[in-house]
Amino acid sequence: MVRALDITPETARAFMASDIHARLDIGQASEAEVAAALSEVAGRTVTAAETRALLLSVFEPPNMPLWDLVAVLREEIPVGGFSDNPAFVLELFPQGAVLSPMFWSAELGLSKSGPEAFASVAGRLGLDPAAILFIDDSAANVAQAKTAGWDAIPFLSNDQVIEELSARGLIALNPLPAKSGREGSKA
Repeated sequence: MVRALDITPETARAFMASDIHARLDIGQASEAEVAAALSEVAGRTVTAAETRALLLSVFEPPNMPLWDLVAVLREEIPVGGFSDNPAFVLELFPQGAVLSPMFWSAELGLSKSGPEAFASVAGRLGLDPAAILFIDDSAANVAQAKTAGWDAIPFLSNDQVIEELSARGLIALNPLPAKSGREGSKA
């Protein structure tokens, strides 16, 4: 953001600390509003396409071994997603990767920081909360899921998630063929 907008790190930090991102994530601000806010910060017009590219640039590359695990799991059970982001983040999913159903905080109007989001997802799924397994890299989100009655696993590494899923009888301990490459971030 600093280079792309030719702003100081302090200005970028102040922008990131503003509430516009949280509002975007729960559908209370549009990409156009974020573009306008970035334009004000940059002192020039920041296009919608440039805004989206900047917003997507903060994400790590897809964790391909984890996406491979999702594909293996989907052969046996539904594997959905619950993201505290607007739906355009779907652009970062690897080609052919599917999480279904997929719940976006911007569409729910709720973030995972509150119990209402978990109740909304469980209600939309039509499931007893105890039947839902949630995996997330945020300890706070895992705690919210558990408070809502969901089973929850904190994402620490691919191997750790595989061990947790195996302990629950959902997969074999080594469900994937050996591949080289780093583990990266969650799916």
